Amino acid sequence: MVSITNMEARKLALSQQGLLSAKPKFGKGKKATLKAIEHLGYVQIDAISVIQRAHHHTLWSRVPGYKPRFLNSLLAKDRSIFEYWSHAAAFLPMKEYRFSLPVMRALSTKAKHWYHVDPSLKLQVLEKIKKEGPLYARDFETPKSPSGGMWNWKPAKMALHELFMEGSIAVKSRDSFHRLYDIPERVIPALHTQTQPSISEYIWHRCQQAIQAHGLTSVSEIRYQRFISGKEVQSILTSKVEQGMVIPVKIEDSNKEYFSFPEYPDNIPGRVIKQLHFLSPFDNAVIQRKRLKELFGFDYQTEIYYPVDKRKYGYFSLPILYGTDFIGRIDPKAHRDRKVLEIRNLALEPHVKLTNQLLYELKSKLIQFVAFNECTDFTVTRSTPESLKSRLQ
Repeated sequence: MVSITNMEARKLALSQQGLLSAKPKFGKGKKATLKAIEHLGYVQIDAISVIQRAHHHTLWSRVPGYKPRFLNSLLAKDRSIFEYWSHAAAFLPMKEYRFSLPVMRALSTKAKHWYHVDPSLKLQVLEKIKKEGPLYARDFETPKSPSGGMWNWKPAKMALHELFMEGSIAVKSRDSFHRLYDIPERVIPALHTQTQPSISEYIWHRCQQAIQAHGLTSVSEIRYQRFISGKEVQSILTSKVEQGMVIPVKIEDSNKEYFSFPEYPDNIPGRVIKQLHFLSPFDNAVIQRKRLKELFGFDYQTEIYYPVDKRKYGYFSLPILYGTDFIGRIDPKAHRDRKVLEIRNLALEPHVKLTNQLLYELKSKLIQFVAFNECTDFTVTRSTPESLKSRLQ
C-alpha cells in the first residue's frame, strides 16, 4: 500500500490527463491528436453546439493548435480512430477496436437496446447499406410519402442505431454532425477484428486504460457506466496486485481504495507552473462528478436540463481549472453570426482571490477561447465578483 497526499493525487491525475505540464504532453498537430485519444482511451462526442462541440473542446484543451479537421481526418482518411460507445458516444483508438467486440456481442443477443425495432426492418436497412454502399440516415427518408413507406424516417433511424450498437454497421465518416454508415468490413481494418478478448481480458484492459488516463482510480470509477460488475473488476485488480502489476493507493483523509501502476507514485510532478483551462462538461477529467468532488472538492453539475429558474451558473457552464484547483465556472455562448463570444456568467468560487496574475490568465485564455470558437471578440454579461466583468473588458 502506498500513501500519498491529496495534493499529490491531484497532480498525478491532472498530469496523466495532460492538463498540468507547461510542455504539451502529447505534442502538437494531428499526430498529437491521435496520441491524446490513445492515451485517454476515448473522447466523448456531444451534439450541443452553443460553443465548439465537446469532442473538439476536449482535444483543444490538450493539443496546442488543435483543429477540428485533425479529428475528421483521423476518422475518415487514416482510419486510426473509430466511433462507438464508451460510457457514452465517443471516438476511440482503432488499435483497441477488438475491446468493443464484447459489448457488441452482448448487445446483439438482446431483443432491445434503446429502441424496439422490427427485426425485418433492421435486416432491410442492413441489406440496403450492403448493396448501395455508405448511407446517411437521411437516405432512408421518403418525404413524399405520407406514411413514410418502408423507410419511415423514425423507425429506420432507430434501426440504424441498433445496428450500430450491435456492430453490424460502423461510422465511416461524418458530414457536420451526420453519420455516414457502412458495413464494418469496409470501415474497420481487418487486422483489428481478428481476435475477440475474453471477459477477463476486456476488464483488465479497462483497468489499464483507466489508470493510464487518470493516474489512479477505484473499482467504481473503472466500471462507471460500463457493462461490467464491481466484483469482476475487484477480482482482476486483486490478482494484478499479487503479480506486482498494480499497487493499492491510499489518499490522506480518504477511506476509498485506489489503484495505480507501481511507477506512477514515484513520478508525481513536483513544482507546478499554473495553467488555466476552460474544460468541457464532458471532458475526461471531469465527467465523473463524484470523483471530481472527492479529489478536488469541486461540486460541479451541468445545468443543461435544469429549468431556467433553477440554474445557478448557466445553461452550459464550464469548469475552470487553474493549476491543481477548480476555481469557478464560465457560461459561454458563441454568436457566430456576429462573431462574438458572450460570457453570460463567469463565477469564481468564494475562496478564490482575484489577483492580477489570475486576471491576466483569465484574459489570455478568453482570447484563445474566442479564436477557438471562430469569433473575434467577447463580452461579459455577468460575473462574480461583480468587479471581474469590468476588469476583463
